[in-house]
Amino acid sequence: MVISLILLFFTCLSLSFIEERLGNREKKILYVVFGLAMILIAGTRAVGSTPDTISYEEMFYAKKGDLSVLLREPSFNFFVSLLHSLSLGINALFFTYAILSIPIHLTAFWKMSRLPLLTLTIYLSYYYMMHDMVQMRCGVASGLFLWAIYFYVEGKKRYTLLCILLGTLFHYSALAGLVIFLFNDKLPRWQKVILYSIVPIGIVAYFTRYDISAFVPDELGGAKLMRYRQLNEKGLEDDQAGWKFEINMLIWMNIVLYYASIYYHDFLSKRFKYTTIAIKLQAVGFCFLFFVNSLSQVLGNRMNDYFSVASVLLWTGSVYAFQPVILSKIISNVISTFRFITSMLGYALSLLWM
Repeated sequence: MVISLILLFFTCLSLSFIEERLGNREKKILYVVFGLAMILIAGTRAVGSTPDTISYEEMFYAKKGDLSVLLREPSFNFFVSLLHSLSLGINALFFTYAILSIPIHLTAFWKMSRLPLLTLTIYLSYYYMMHDMVQMRCGVASGLFLWAIYFYVEGKKRYTLLCILLGTLFHYSALAGLVIFLFNDKLPRWQKVILYSIVPIGIVAYFTRYDISAFVPDELGGAKLMRYRQLNEKGLEDDQAGWKFEINMLIWMNIVLYYASIYYHDFLSKRFKYTTIAIKLQAVGFCFLFFVNSLSQVLGNRMNDYFSVASVLLWTGSVYAFQPVILSKIISNVISTFRFITSMLGYALSLLWM
């Protein structure tokens, strides 16, 4: 699996340098080939080869009366029941989610980017491993959220709502994506001041462990947040919490990108129309990461992961910050390579600690 991932990533990276020379038909064929390879890698991985696979196996074979079954999303229970009726095993579940998630992501990138192979390289460098090989249910939801972003920017808000609601069938947290309806494609100075302040204020809240859940009424989810806090206090979520913010180089890279995107917003937004919405959604992700951490590291990190799919768009948009384009591609691909190596090492270490 590791060798396959390395070959897949560096093949896509290499082709991204020449994609303008490729015809539309050739790029579509390559996209299909990459998609099939991604599905095959995600579907054939062994239990224990990536984080979360053991948990998914336990959920797959859980008895109907178990509490975990009652709390799972309807799509997961449907897939499990269907696969059990066909006498299929856990890898059939991996294939099911990969067959759903990967085409959703790839078609969204094709629609939103003029450099789809470069965008796919960015996705492969981290988010493919995180979503399609670890957080599979969230992976489908994040792909649908990309389509929600596309429709929102295109002014088709009914389709945006539909994509987010469909996403909740795969992961309940996708409902938080409704926050997109609070945003527009303008970024006046006062909003920039707020966006600039989120990270420093958030870091203070993170290290002082400020807990916002006490201000959330039970009717709006306060009771569920209380359960998250209890799990955190008992140390029952430590093995699922992921990397801590202070040592997570991937998040620090996104923070640098976030500030650069705000600073050069006027320039970038004229060349990549998803820039403004992506900045605001990344800000929401940071709010979850910093302000929810004291309540639940799992909830904070995973909600940040969900909203940070918008950073794929910001990394794509950053290509237009430099001229000539080949220089931008070199910078982008060097960063993607660093992110890919960091991700591979991070997952390897997490498996050693399991």
